[in-house]
Amino acid sequence: LEEVSQGLIGSPSDSLVVKVLGESITEKQVLEAINQIVLQRARDQQITQDQIEQKDILFYRDALDTLLGTILLRNEAKEKNLVADKAKVEEAFQSTRAQYPNEEAFRKALDAQGLKEADLRNSIETNILCQQILDVMAKDLPPPTDAEIQKFYDENPKYFAAPEQVHAANIFLRVDPKATPEQKAKIRKKLETIRADIESKKITFAEAAIKNSEDKANAPNGGDWGMVKRGDLLKPIEDAVFGAKAGTLSPIVETQYGYHLINIIEVQAAGRMPLATAKPKIVTYLQHRALQAATTKHIEDLKVKYKVEIVMSDDEWNKRHAKK
Repeated sequence: LEEVSQGLIGSPSDSLVVKVLGESITEKQVLEAINQIVLQRARDQQITQDQIEQKDILFYRDALDTLLGTILLRNEAKEKNLVADKAKVEEAFQSTRAQYPNEEAFRKALDAQGLKEADLRNSIETNILCQQILDVMAKDLPPPTDAEIQKFYDENPKYFAAPEQVHAANIFLRVDPKATPEQKAKIRKKLETIRADIESKKITFAEAAIKNSEDKANAPNGGDWGMVKRGDLLKPIEDAVFGAKAGTLSPIVETQYGYHLINIIEVQAAGRMPLATAKPKIVTYLQHRALQAATTKHIEDLKVKYKVEIVMSDDEWNKRHAKK
C-alpha cells in the first residue's frame, strides 16, 4: 500500500465539478474519493499498476457517483426525519481511532486529510443515515426465486467447481530430527504393528489413533482430518492419499516430522458443488446484486429530481487528468 499511496500524490484544486441541493463537489473531493477507491482495491488485490497510473480517468465516474449518492441519500434521510443512533456513531468513531497505535498517530492521520474530529463524526453519521435508507430498500426487495437461483447456478459453473477431495484420518508417530536409524526403525516398526492390528480387527483405526497418535489436534477425534483437497497436506501424504481407494489404509508414510498411517474413509471425485450446498451463497450474491441495481436506479432518479448541475464536463475532466 505504501507504493500505491505514493502514486496518489497530486495537486487537486477547488474547481467545481457538480452542484446539487446547494452543495458543491470539487475536483479535490473527487480526487480524494478516487484515492479511497484505489486504496480499497489495493487492499483487496484487485488493481493493477496500469490502473493506478490511469486512476483519475478510470475511477472518476465511480468516485463522483459515490459523492453524489452520499449527498442525495443524506438529504432523503433528512426529509424522512431519520436520525443516526449516537451510540453507533460513537462506536464507529472509536473503532476508527483504535486502528491507530496511539492518539498522536490518529491526530496526524486526521491532519493529513485536513479533518477534525467533528468532521470524522459527521462523516460517520452520514454513512449511518445512508445505510438506513439502503436497509429500508433491502427489506422491500423480493427474495430471489428458485428459478433465478437455478439459472445462476446453471450459467456460472466455474463458481461451483468442486475439487477432488478425500475424507481421511491419520495416526502419527513423531520422530526426533536427531533420531538414530535404529530409533527410527523402532518407531516405524511400532506403526507397522498398529497397522497389522487394525487390519486383523484387533482394534479399530479410531481407537488406535486415540491411543497412539501424536497428532494432538486430531487424535481425540480418532485422527479424523475431515475432507481434504490437494494442497492441504504434505506432499508425501498427498501422494499416498489421492488415488487410493475408500476403505483402505495407506502404506507407512515418512515425512520430516515422523511416520504416518492414513485411513482413506471416503473419496469424492472432482465435480460440481451440489445446488443445495451452493444455494446460500447464491442467494446472498443475488440479494446483493439486486440491492446494488436498486440503489443505482434510486440515485439516478434522485439526480433527475434534484437536477444535478454539471459544472465540469467529462471531457474537461479527462483533459485535466489524462496521463501526460
